[in-house]
Amino acid sequence: RGSRAVTSRPGFSVLMDIFGGFLFGGGLIVLFLIIRLLVVIRQGAECRPGAKGAVSVLVVAGSGGHTTEILRLMESLSQSYIPRHYVMADTDQMSEDKIRSLEASIQDSTAGQKFTIHRIPRSREVRQSWSSSLLTTLYSLIYSVPLVFKLRPDLYGQQRKALFTGYHRT
Repeated sequence: RGSRAVTSRPGFSVLMDIFGGFLFGGGLIVLFLIIRLLVVIRQGAECRPGAKGAVSVLVVAGSGGHTTEILRLMESLSQSYIPRHYVMADTDQMSEDKIRSLEASIQDSTAGQKFTIHRIPRSREVRQSWSSSLLTTLYSLIYSVPLVFKLRPDLYGQQRKALFTGYHRT
């Protein structure tokens, strides 16, 4: 009856390797985020809006109430946020009217500020099927991606919950 041989479970070993890989990858991500946070905190005083010149803003306006929300945010921005570039669907006249009204009120109070309006094809019409929206979205991307590279904004705003995302100009 002697000693029993310990059998290894190859499936368990593979799972442990995968788990270890996830832990290692997750640890690297956390380390990267901590280092990035320290760099941002250290350089935070240098990255104030307008400290290195005007801050270019790209705003993606949609139809409906979300455009009003983001325009309220735009109205509250200081004079450091110029030029302002608005992007909207080529069929959205209401948003253009709201933008022109806002900019007219800003122009009255502060001279020299400028804005541009850019139109792109709408990626999806109301009641358009999801399967056909894939093609129209790709068509819209053909116009929008080169526009972003041409304008090179420092700050990006979109109408979903009035979100702003910035990136540092080098």
